[in-house]
Amino acid sequence: MRPRSPHEQGRTASTLELVFDLVFAVAVSNASSNLHHAIAEGHLADGLAHYGIVFFGIWWA
Repeated sequence: MRPRSPHEQGRTASTLELVFDLVFAVAVSNASSNLHHAIAEGHLADGLAHYGIVFFGIWWA
């Protein structure tokens, strides 16, 4: 499967691209919410470590 040219006239995002962006945004939001709860409970180091690992996995995808 070859990628579409970004210079293609009338190029719009496909449904799959939009779903991927939405899933990415929700995953980052969920990870940051968990970080917030960890900080609120006083577990800064554990929360940052967990957030870093989870965010790296999301970003790698």
